[in-house]
Amino acid sequence: MNALLVGAGGRLGSEFMDRLSSLDDLTGLTHVQCDITDSLAVERIVLELQPTAVINCVAQPSVDACEQDRDQAYRINVLGARNVAHAAHKVVAKVVHFSTDYVFDGTADHAYAEWDTPNPVNWYGRTKLMSEEAVCRANPDSLILRIACVYGMHGDNPVQAVVRAAQSGMPLTLPDDQVMSPTSASEVVQQTMLLIQRGAVGTYHVTGKGQTSRYDFARSVATTLGLDVQLVPVHAADIPGRVPRPLRTPLAHEHLRLEGQDMMSEWDQALYEFLVDHKCVLLHGGETS
Repeated sequence: MNALLVGAGGRLGSEFMDRLSSLDDLTGLTHVQCDITDSLAVERIVLELQPTAVINCVAQPSVDACEQDRDQAYRINVLGARNVAHAAHKVVAKVVHFSTDYVFDGTADHAYAEWDTPNPVNWYGRTKLMSEEAVCRANPDSLILRIACVYGMHGDNPVQAVVRAAQSGMPLTLPDDQVMSPTSASEVVQQTMLLIQRGAVGTYHVTGKGQTSRYDFARSVATTLGLDVQLVPVHAADIPGRVPRPLRTPLAHEHLRLEGQDMMSEWDQALYEFLVDHKCVLLHGGETS
């Protein structure tokens, strides 16, 4: 497999580059090196490299930023995703695209399966749903992976938020009624590569198994790391000026389960192992133990 990864400097893209650094046939480009909103530039790069798989880790993931600049969010999340998928199709390459649990409205009384009907409640969710549709239209050999609350050693993520709050001494206010399936970035990489190797196409849910609230997730981080941090629970609706989010979006891995390909761990097990393995660097910036 000759793979091209765009968005190599982001939260998830950096994890791919770390985990797959030993591969000689992986080319990683940052969003500066490959502006996915420039269709001609994307096509030129893909035609030059001739990859057999293109992994798109570029997105505007900020719910608030998407609302503040809807046009730019659409350019990145929808048009950019389409450009990558279209360019990959031109060289008969698979495209891997990452979506989100926010394509759902959070009103179901069960974990969402891949076949449940999306109904996003904010512009971020709408652009990600439109991106799924655009990618599938542009490239039949597409792999859509819905992820949620991703954490790792790179970028701004919910683990780092708890550590920063402890170090600054500032309280961290979190909704105790917003429930999701936290996800290890390293496990996303492993599951993605397995699916690529097995020639999978279609939509898959790739998250930690089970569910927890944003507040309880932060409590787990603080307890495991032994942090002295003030965590303040609040109902999501009581956070002033906050763009609406779906309240309950745990994801069920029905396609992975039915195909016997589910490598994802329970969310609390994956989080515990991540925190223990990276405690030193998370707290002190030292070497990973």
